[in-house]
Amino acid sequence: MQLFSAQFTENDIKFWVGTGSKKAYFIADFNDSDNPTSYAWGYRYDANNLTMEDLINAIAAAEPKIEAEVPSGFLYSFNYNHHIPSLEDYWSTWSGPTAENMNLNNGVNNDPLVNGKWYGLSFGYGFTSTTPPLSHPSAPVAAYHSAWYNASQITNWIGTGSNTSLIVIDFGTSSSAGQAHSFVFGIKYNGSLTAEQALQLIHAQAPYFNFTSGSNQINALSLNNFTGNASGTNTWKLYKGKDLSSWRGQTNLSQIQLGNNDWLGLSFGQRLPFTPREASNLTLGVSDIRKKRIEYLPKSGK
Repeated sequence: MQLFSAQFTENDIKFWVGTGSKKAYFIADFNDSDNPTSYAWGYRYDANNLTMEDLINAIAAAEPKIEAEVPSGFLYSFNYNHHIPSLEDYWSTWSGPTAENMNLNNGVNNDPLVNGKWYGLSFGYGFTSTTPPLSHPSAPVAAYHSAWYNASQITNWIGTGSNTSLIVIDFGTSSSAGQAHSFVFGIKYNGSLTAEQALQLIHAQAPYFNFTSGSNQINALSLNNFTGNASGTNTWKLYKGKDLSSWRGQTNLSQIQLGNNDWLGLSFGQRLPFTPREASNLTLGVSDIRKKRIEYLPKSGK
């Protein structure tokens, strides 16, 4: 379970579904051993007489990695990427004024959508020895769409071989225009690679990318004028996935083995590696470079 370390609000949501002047917010907490385990989406609408069931169905229709079954108004199953809860237990359904303040409701077909309200699912009533007990949906991360980036967008591949992987590097900051400082390399290889081998392959052919590691963690990483030096709680977080929607936290570099179509994600901030642009030695414009030189002076702040 993830705990609320800071309030998750509408402003944190990245994946919005629908159009309209009204908004509702949705959290699904799978209560499993993965990291992350809880995700949030936003829903825009105008219609009256909608329920939580309509919200769930709209989000499932917009994201092919979600499979939701709601026969006769009862939430039977809700699967998302690698999160596939047991059918031997059930989902609890929640709603309330904020992400961290929801109460059990009367089911997905009996709770009307209210502008500005939060709705949640939390897996498990503890009916079996292997399923979690009843709990409030935990602190979510912002869900990303699985199709926001894919391998066909890579124009310059590094390496040779029949297997491909994407390496997403997110410095955790954004430009003044709101564009994430998140970059991607596409690599080709045969067989499999460790995370460190993948990074070494990039460095060998892209000298504007550098990293150092120790104790199976990234100590420092730089890409052009972007840098991230691990210190205290400011560390490089490691992820593996198949697309932007399926990141799974990894504890160390040695845990990560890449095969065909696997993605490696590195994030220096709190967010999961976000929608990238392809990395190159021309990634930054002059104005960006000047900003980053100021921004990354030691002890000068973020």
